[in-house]
Amino acid sequence: MKIKNPKKQAVALILFIFSYASLTGITQAEERSNFIQRFSIKISSGLSYLTVGDINTFLESENQRHIDRAQYFNGLKKGELKKVRFGFDSEIELTFDITSRLRIGLGSGFIYGGRESSSGFEVEESESFYVDFTYAPEIDVSAIPLKLGVYYTFPFKSEMKLYINGGIGYYFAQTYFYRKQKEVFIRDGSIIGDYRGIVDWDLSSKGIGFHGGVGFEYSFTKNFSLFTEVQGRYAQIKKLERDNIYESSEYYGPHYCGTMYYFEEKRDIFIDKYYSSLGISREKPDEPEYRNVREARLDLSGFCFKVGIKIRLF
Repeated sequence: MKIKNPKKQAVALILFIFSYASLTGITQAEERSNFIQRFSIKISSGLSYLTVGDINTFLESENQRHIDRAQYFNGLKKGELKKVRFGFDSEIELTFDITSRLRIGLGSGFIYGGRESSSGFEVEESESFYVDFTYAPEIDVSAIPLKLGVYYTFPFKSEMKLYINGGIGYYFAQTYFYRKQKEVFIRDGSIIGDYRGIVDWDLSSKGIGFHGGVGFEYSFTKNFSLFTEVQGRYAQIKKLERDNIYESSEYYGPHYCGTMYYFEEKRDIFIDKYYSSLGISREKPDEPEYRNVREARLDLSGFCFKVGIKIRLF
C-alpha cells in the first residue's frame, strides 16, 4: 500500500508528539503546584495553665508547715508560697492538607511557667526573745515539644471553619528550683543563731505526651487565615536528673548528679506530722523516717488558649 504525502504525515506526527508532551508537562506541573500549595505554616501563642505536679504539692505542704509552726510557737505567719500555675505556650507548625477536610501537622514550640514567692513566720515571746524564719523559692518550668497532629475540619462557609485536632508529642522538659532560706534567733538583744542557705536545682528529662483541642479558623484570603484554639494536654515527665547544689552559711555542698524524688517525712521536731518533701539522690532514698518514696514527676498536663495565623505556602 502506497502512503500518500508522507512529508505531511511526518509533520503531523511530530506536531502530535510535541503537543502530547506539552500537555503532559503542563498537567504534571499543575499536579506539582497543587501538591506544594497544600502546605501551610501555622504560628500561634497564648496563655496556658499547668498542673506541675509534685513541686506544687511540696509548696502547698511547706506552706502548711509554716502555718503549723507559727501556731505551735504562738507566732505570726507571714507571706504565702504560691503554686506555679499560669504561663504561656507558643508553637510553629507545618501542615499538609490531605483532603479539603483532613490535614496533618508537624510542629514544635515552647511552654513556660514560673513563680516567685516567700513564706515564713515570726515568734516574739518577749522583748528578749525573737525568731525570724523566711523561705523563698523561685521556680521555672519549661518544655520544648515535638508534636505530630491530625486535624479534621467542619466548614460553615467558604471563609469559616470549625476544626478538632489531636496527636502525640515528645517533650524535652526542664525545671529550675532555686530556694533561699533564713533563720535568725535573737535573745536579750544578741544574735544566737543566724542560718542562711540556698538550694539550686537544675533538672531536665524527656517523655511522651498527648494533646487534643478544638479551634475556629477564618480565612481573609485564599492564603491567609486567623484562628483561635483551645487545646488540652497530658504529659507527665519522670526521671528528672541533673545537678544539686546546696550551700549554707556554715557549709557548701554537695554538688553531684542525681534524680529528684518525692517523699513524705516528719520535718519538724516539734510537730508530729508528715509533710511533703523533695530531694536529689543518686539512688532511691531508704530512710526509716520517710514514707511514700518515689521518683518525682513534672506534670505538664493542662490546657492553653491560643491565637495565631495560618499562611498557605508558595
